[in-house]
Amino acid sequence: MIEAVSTDAHKQRYLAAARREPALHALLGRDLTLWADNPGAPVRLFLAGQAVLSLTDDYAWLAGRPDDPEELVSFLRFAGVHTLQTPQALGGQPGLRESGQETLLQLAPGAALPQPPLPPGFAVDRNVPVGETADLLFPTTSAYRDGFYSRTATAVNHGLARLWGLRDAAGRLVASMGADALFEGRAYLSLLHTDPAFRRRGLGGWLVTAMANALTADGWRCDFFSEPHNLPFYRQLGFAPAGTLHCFHVEEATA
Repeated sequence: MIEAVSTDAHKQRYLAAARREPALHALLGRDLTLWADNPGAPVRLFLAGQAVLSLTDDYAWLAGRPDDPEELVSFLRFAGVHTLQTPQALGGQPGLRESGQETLLQLAPGAALPQPPLPPGFAVDRNVPVGETADLLFPTTSAYRDGFYSRTATAVNHGLARLWGLRDAAGRLVASMGADALFEGRAYLSLLHTDPAFRRRGLGGWLVTAMANALTADGWRCDFFSEPHNLPFYRQLGFAPAGTLHCFHVEEATA
């Protein structure tokens, strides 16, 4: 039976499942810390047997294998989820169509990658305001932008996320990188983005390497996912593949 996380026992089960899934440990731990005791939270947490779910907008993260995959699909449909992301290989389950795979990349605590030189004319900002990051990622106003701003600001204010960026000589933010979740020694990296007008100058490579090296120097293990077309870029920087993330489209029920 799928049930909302609402008691201390639920929270303990949820946290135990998060710890068993290293790729999602930081993400799920962050969500548990921020949203478990907030009935009106933008992130909803559920137990599905030995598996756990984190739902945001129309997508969900799943850690562990659910006891009843058919019930899971029905629940996701009811909850309005269109995309499910999980390290679990659930291919062949009716109602779930695999839409792609991403590669888990890791950097161990204490490890360091070769740092590319910072291109001249740019300066690093290690405390980028959430609003500026949102403006760079989402140039036009949207519900998703507003949701990103609210969730990320909450995480940053609680010390569970960090935002870095690069600024040009005029002080404009032209590239961003985030440690989107920091929890129990694991850092989940995401949000690497460069303004299209400033691409192919080495800004992204410098930024992701610098942030990962700074985190591992402080004892964090860095995890993040790469789409297939970006994998050669990250491999060239020195990140090591460590697993697979499966992305599924939740299909509508047929009559």
